Amino acid sequence: MGRQRRLDKKRCPLIVICYEGTGETSEKTYFKNFKSRNLRIQFTTGGSTDPEGMLNDLKNYIQNADLINEDDCTIYIVIDTDLKEDRIKKIRQMIKQVEEFKNYNIQVITSAPTFEIWYLMHYKTSGLNYRSSNDAKKALIKETNGKYTESFNLYPLISKNQGMAYNCAKKLEESALKNGEDILKRNPHSEIYKIIDKIEEKNRM
Repeated sequence: MGRQRRLDKKRCPLIVICYEGTGETSEKTYFKNFKSRNLRIQFTTGGSTDPEGMLNDLKNYIQNADLINEDDCTIYIVIDTDLKEDRIKKIRQMIKQVEEFKNYNIQVITSAPTFEIWYLMHYKTSGLNYRSSNDAKKALIKETNGKYTESFNLYPLISKNQGMAYNCAKKLEESALKNGEDILKRNPHSEIYKIIDKIEEKNRM
């Protein structure tokens, strides 16, 4: 009987993050902080940095990880626009392609110019319009007094300001939508707050 109950026990929710590059990138370093007894977080592998490659990495991961049998699974593709027209065009194609995965809850989450803009929103809510990903990263190094690297865990230093970053990101997106702006071309923006919403929702269950 005991064994049967263990076999029938529902698994806790799973969030899968498909991120750019390999190793301890900023995205992976950040989201590792949200694992808990109530929530599993996994990361895809493959190492691609372009939209097409990332989608192929995710397809391989889905096939190998048997995600179809998960009780509650949300998948996020976390990608930077880099403020480049060609890349934005490919991200649009990716958004259309993930709609074909009808058995999975997949969302494409973008930031401009780079994921690090989400970090910067924990320090300030204006003056965030950077010309490139490198400019944003240099600004973050300055804000953190040289502590920031992609593998450095900034979360303990910035978590107290998560609400500020959340509100900043949400207001920027709401303003863009109100003004009829294309969110993918909006500089700055970050949809990372949507993943935070999901994490908090699952931890309340």
